Amino acid sequence: MKLRQRLLALLLASAMALCTAACGSSTETTTETDTSATEGTQEDTTAAEETDAAESEAADGAAAGTTDLAAGDYVIGLSNSFYGNTWRRQMVDSFTQAAEEAKSEGYIADYEIQNGDNTVNTQIAQINSFILEGVDAICINAASSTALNDVIQQAMDQGIVIVAFDSIIDLEGAYTMDYDWVSMGETKTQYVVDAIGGEGNVIIVRGPSGAAPDEGIYKGIMNVLDQYPDVTVAAEVLGEADATVTQEGILNIISSLPEIDAVITHCGADSMGVVNAFESMGMEVPLTIGDNTAEFINWWAEQAKSGYETMSVNSTPSCGAGALWVAVAILNGVDVPQNMYLPFIYINQDEIGEYTDLEAGEIASPYMSYEYVVENILQQ
Repeated sequence: MKLRQRLLALLLASAMALCTAACGSSTETTTETDTSATEGTQEDTTAAEETDAAESEAADGAAAGTTDLAAGDYVIGLSNSFYGNTWRRQMVDSFTQAAEEAKSEGYIADYEIQNGDNTVNTQIAQINSFILEGVDAICINAASSTALNDVIQQAMDQGIVIVAFDSIIDLEGAYTMDYDWVSMGETKTQYVVDAIGGEGNVIIVRGPSGAAPDEGIYKGIMNVLDQYPDVTVAAEVLGEADATVTQEGILNIISSLPEIDAVITHCGADSMGVVNAFESMGMEVPLTIGDNTAEFINWWAEQAKSGYETMSVNSTPSCGAGALWVAVAILNGVDVPQNMYLPFIYINQDEIGEYTDLEAGEIASPYMSYEYVVENILQQ
């Protein structure tokens, strides 16, 4: 009997030991599961803190005036009012080059270019289409400084960034990248007046009608000529900043004009039109202000060997690239001035040789990379 009791006691003890072991195993498993959950929560918290820190750092950088760009899915449109001359084509090419660079770097998702016929109605249609597409920014080379205001205001009301450049607009809220056209007109006209001794007959070649560059340059020309009553404007020719149009315009009137001492060009891409018109008539080419085109510079360099003297000036068609980068900067929250100025390139007699390696159809103009824009436009 006692033996049976001892055996029963041993069996009970073994059963209790197994139960205890089983309970211990369950407790350990639960503990491991709880630890894993805790670690996952900690990782999520850490990731969130890192994101907050990155956003805070970016905000601090923006506040400190950083010009760094970040990846974005922006779409940027170019509304170009006119495509009918060398200058505008080079401008569009520079915009395209910058847009492709921005796209390859991931700063923008895409871009679109629309070229017009120099009419307000066509450009209004361009901008309306960009609004419907929901682009993030529109770079505008305008056909008019005011006639586009209603449609541009609609775009800005939709949150679209507007960057007007070269031929700008007059509308609050839009960013502008302008040239000091009046000063350019004054500078080249003063050169002409001094070169012809303050008297003589001149032709003025006008640019695209109604555009801000033509209006500003013409104002600068007249600011100077009004001071010299012995300088006579023999004719004004609508050249549209194009060599062929300029040549035709001069040929239509040249036989009825007195001897011409100088031609003050608009300086888009019209100077060779003047040269070709006079040479085709077997006439000596008068002092003609150059336009920084490869064709004129090479002609000038050859004529300079025989003593021909002038100066050359033009705006920078690479401003198309500049406008693209300014739009990207604005979309990135970079501190961008509301109104900016673009540089001119003046070429003097002793500088011709520096530009004789330009390719046919090219206008002297530095490429406006983002770094160039930051240094020369955003930080003026």
